Amino acid sequence: MLINAVDPEESRIATVRDGVLQELHVEIASREAYLGNIYKGRVVNIEPSIGAAFVSFGGTTNGFLHASDVLPDYARDDFSLVDVLEGRARATGEDGPDVVRAVLEDSDDEDEEPSPAKAEGDGRGRSGEGRAPSDGGDAGSGGRESDDSEDHEHDDHEEGGGARLDADADHHVDEVHGHFQDEDAEHAGDDGGDRVEDDAEQAEHTDEGDHDDGDAGADRGAQPEPREAGGEGAPAARGGDTPPADAAGEAGAPADGGGPGDGLQGAGRDDRRRGRNRRGPRAEKRVRRPRLPIDRLLRKGQEVIVQITKEGIGNKGPTLTTYVSLPGRCLVLMPSLPKCGVSRKIEGQKERRRLKRIVRELDTTGNGGIGFIVRTAGTGKTKEDLERDRDYLQRIWDFVGQRARVTRAPSGLYQESDLVLKAMRDLFTPDIEEVVVDSKDVHMRIKEFADKLMPHLSGRIRLHEGHTPLFHSFGIEPEVEKLYQPRVEIGNGAYIIVEQTEALVSIDVNSGKFKPGSDLEETAFRTNMQAIPELVRQLRLRDLGGLIVIDFIDMTAEKHRRAIERKLVESLKGDRARIKVGRISRFGLMELTRQRVGPGLKRTVFTSCNHCQATGLVRTVQSKALAVLRDVRALLPLKGFSILHVYLAPAVNDFLVNYKRRPILDLEEAVGKKVVFRAEPSYPVDVVHYRYLTADRQEVKVAVPPGLGVRSGLPGK
Repeated sequence: MLINAVDPEESRIATVRDGVLQELHVEIASREAYLGNIYKGRVVNIEPSIGAAFVSFGGTTNGFLHASDVLPDYARDDFSLVDVLEGRARATGEDGPDVVRAVLEDSDDEDEEPSPAKAEGDGRGRSGEGRAPSDGGDAGSGGRESDDSEDHEHDDHEEGGGARLDADADHHVDEVHGHFQDEDAEHAGDDGGDRVEDDAEQAEHTDEGDHDDGDAGADRGAQPEPREAGGEGAPAARGGDTPPADAAGEAGAPADGGGPGDGLQGAGRDDRRRGRNRRGPRAEKRVRRPRLPIDRLLRKGQEVIVQITKEGIGNKGPTLTTYVSLPGRCLVLMPSLPKCGVSRKIEGQKERRRLKRIVRELDTTGNGGIGFIVRTAGTGKTKEDLERDRDYLQRIWDFVGQRARVTRAPSGLYQESDLVLKAMRDLFTPDIEEVVVDSKDVHMRIKEFADKLMPHLSGRIRLHEGHTPLFHSFGIEPEVEKLYQPRVEIGNGAYIIVEQTEALVSIDVNSGKFKPGSDLEETAFRTNMQAIPELVRQLRLRDLGGLIVIDFIDMTAEKHRRAIERKLVESLKGDRARIKVGRISRFGLMELTRQRVGPGLKRTVFTSCNHCQATGLVRTVQSKALAVLRDVRALLPLKGFSILHVYLAPAVNDFLVNYKRRPILDLEEAVGKKVVFRAEPSYPVDVVHYRYLTADRQEVKVAVPPGLGVRSGLPGK
């Protein structure tokens, strides 16, 4: 892990494996970040048509709070914010987010050592092959059910939230196509490892990541529930799914998330259906009571405790949830959790039993205490370690409560750590061989942080020596710069083009000079296969989210299309973000949705161009000159002035003076007014400014009829 923090204006954190850049996180000091922060807000507007409320929390824009992110207790007549602060406002197995349902459904039966005979019988009855069932597939946290109304213009195809870089959430990749997995599989609990899943599914659930929804839009639509997939990179999920911050990852992903191969093979689906039928009543599809409408949950002017689960993008405000959580090193504190639990992601029945015994001893929810979930980082920790982390988080929550009692909405109650400390908390795992820092001050901070929370890893932190910049020393600075270009070379002359818009991301695969096959079909197949690893890497590095459309080179063979789909799903397993993947259409297009929590790399380090208004295109000189000439023809007949001054770009001015002088003279003679063109070197091509003067050179204002379609006034207006 490389921490480039020598310049306080911008912090960059990269993870490198075998000399190849794998992850990049950038934080700009001048850009205010809200993600993971907790606020006392006030409801300023309720929109039943979209099932959401808008909350003033102290930011520049109001936050978006969907009904699925509101604790049901807010609808009580006697409800008070003190209920939230003291842990009395709790979610239920039906109303709460999936992370809560997973904990409530999680049976304590696995805490008991099974007898050899029972274990043998279970093995025969469940696996059918004698292999140990996997415990890694996490229950419940994944797909949040949501009304169509949630399809608010608030980033339709993205969802996320929380406060961390998420090394702990469960990974899953949904495969969305003609066949959908039953909801029971998506929300099934961890029955002590009694799931039936193939090897691909087991592998899929072993990755660490966040289980946020990768795509709110896909969940919101009235389509069948797709297969859930865990993610590992963005902060915790929205309240409807999982609480923000580290809590998200720890509750785990849906039990039957679907592996890379089985979702594309009918036999795999049939096997899992047969396995689910053997599981008995818990596998039956649950019938949940209808969610309360937003106008019954909240009222205008009501105060709420909310947490930011997704940064706002453009003019859209951030996404909020009332299912608040506080991330620690080993635990995630969740005031709305009615009991304590262990992350579904922690594998191994023995370790789960041990942790559950400790959790039972530390669980005080029955006596008014606060709930928590043991993160994967809690594996191998002692009771004292977990108790220390719990007490630390409890002190933070007490401080939040104190501030909430004495402040008026809107006000901040808790601010998430900066990028460096979040990376140390969430990404610095035993898998990281070394952490290199180029700032002495930051080195001292993270050393102190590690000595307190992870002393066994503190020795891996070192200060970068020398005058060569850190990223240059490790040879990754050129890779970082390439992320700002749309074209990405993938070797042998082939390349991909990545274009990001407000609504979606398009990725075009091109063979270029790469001609590996003996015919067109073979060339297309091999080029597409070669593009997938780099394509997936670019998604992760650029933090591309929302709806993503991949234009593969056309392939006619069905086996090649299925192979590409399997390869893509397999490659996406290492991505922490939550992802849903479709099939290749007959037009060669493949759709997927990827969780987006922040603005992404592009919006973080770039600003919109004032010349092209972020379109990437500038009007030609000739086209703009002719448009100005048409405006002049429309303005001259107006009354109240004698001279029209036109200020415009030098190139446009030259075109009019050199090529359109005769038509202008004819127009002046016909109307009896004078037109003066003035070149302004600072003006881009698209900017024009009109001034109206009388015969004695006094400037006057002229009312321009809207029907003329002429914009007049200050530059750029």
